[in-house]
Amino acid sequence: MNKDDIMKKVEDMIGEGNIDKAKSFIEDHKEDLGEYYEKAKDLISNNAGDVIDKVKGIFDK
Repeated sequence: MNKDDIMKKVEDMIGEGNIDKAKSFIEDHKEDLGEYYEKAKDLISNNAGDVIDKVKGIFDK
């Protein structure tokens, strides 16, 4: 699996709200990601807050 495929899979997992799966997936492919590893971690940390806000928004309505 190449870096682009891994990053796409991570983005898909995050989009589905599977933050923990995405974190685990990144750790499993840490060596394959190389320099993209930190970018992938940043993607999760940035999007985790968005997902939490969306979930909170559901209950605020």
